[in-house]
Amino acid sequence: MLEVALVFVVLLAFIFMGLPVFLSILVTAILFLLFDGIPMGVVIVRMFGSINSLALMAIPFFIIAGNIILHAGITERLMNFANAGVGFMKGGMGHVNIMTSVLFSGKQGSGVADAATTGSILIPAMEKEGYGKDYAVAVTAASAMIAPITPPSIAMILYAYYTGVPVALLFMAGIIPGLMLAVFQMFVNSAMYRWRKYDIPITPFSLKNLLYTGYRSVGALMMPAILIIGVTTGFVTATESGVIAIVYGLFYGFCITKKLKLEMLPKILLQSSITSAVVMMTIAATGVLGNVFVRMHFQTQVLDFALNTLGTPYLAVFFVMFVLIILGLFLDPTVIIAMFSVTVFTIGNAFGFDPVHFGIIMILVMQLGAITPPAGSFLFVACSIGELPLEKSIMPLMPYIGAILVLILVLLFIPPLVTLLPTILFS
Repeated sequence: MLEVALVFVVLLAFIFMGLPVFLSILVTAILFLLFDGIPMGVVIVRMFGSINSLALMAIPFFIIAGNIILHAGITERLMNFANAGVGFMKGGMGHVNIMTSVLFSGKQGSGVADAATTGSILIPAMEKEGYGKDYAVAVTAASAMIAPITPPSIAMILYAYYTGVPVALLFMAGIIPGLMLAVFQMFVNSAMYRWRKYDIPITPFSLKNLLYTGYRSVGALMMPAILIIGVTTGFVTATESGVIAIVYGLFYGFCITKKLKLEMLPKILLQSSITSAVVMMTIAATGVLGNVFVRMHFQTQVLDFALNTLGTPYLAVFFVMFVLIILGLFLDPTVIIAMFSVTVFTIGNAFGFDPVHFGIIMILVMQLGAITPPAGSFLFVACSIGELPLEKSIMPLMPYIGAILVLILVLLFIPPLVTLLPTILFS
């Protein structure tokens, strides 16, 4: 285990030196391979093998779809619908932020895209209404956590790729936890609204406005239904559903909202290419580092510790959660999923946990790092939009992190909340 600890020390040193994450991972892996006398051809083979998969093609497709949706005016309609539905309650704009994430996450599956899209509109809007900037940033970052556990989730696609758990089952299993997370966060928002002594005027509820905004959002609301039904019925794969999302987004932007213009497409494709390249390079580099861990028998040591030293299932699960949360402070969730999915999957199987149930819990735990400093990607995006120093967002974010931890425990001890829909639809 000392060798493994040294790997993480070197990796974190490169990250804190300012190297990009994917480059830090790759350089660390190469250094340890060279130290062991492994030929450099292994690096090329592992990098290519890590991304040589049709299943991973879904990632760039959904990234393109997310950028199209951003420019197609879909988000504004969803926000208007969310505002009509929950904006009349105390803490209305916080509730709108959370509900918009629920609606938006069903289209592109990325927490970073959720934080960037909703944050660019709602952080200034919340600040203008009288909410503290730190609180607006915290709500935006926390609600972006809904995307990774709501289908179609890029995190689920990655987890399915590494573990072999059918992505259709993960998609269906994430629906109830995603909605529960939204409800938990709305309770926190209501409590924080009162604790901060906000007294912001609200817009009275209007059934006419709800029906009108709902009618205008029908096309956008149909999109996640089409994607989920297509994947769960086996009519399309997750990769093909990404293509459908692109086509639907183009149709919606050109023909319905008419906000999408041909001259926007090159910029959209360029932005998507850069994001996709970073993600795929990270996965490729992680494949090399994963090979280093295999040579160090890391998975065997963790499994042996969980099975023979800890012994009891829930104690082992809490140990795994603790390790993943600590790693999440420094590593992006994509890296954690790529490096540790197989290990946690093996531990879950060894203790008899349902693979789908255990997978959803682990995905949620792995994503926690996205809203915790210093490396939280969702938090970083929200702070950048709000022009807020990272440290000022920590305190208002803590109740939301607490709510996520409570949800994880609820899901762990009540498995049907995760497995009910997959059991009904695929029994």
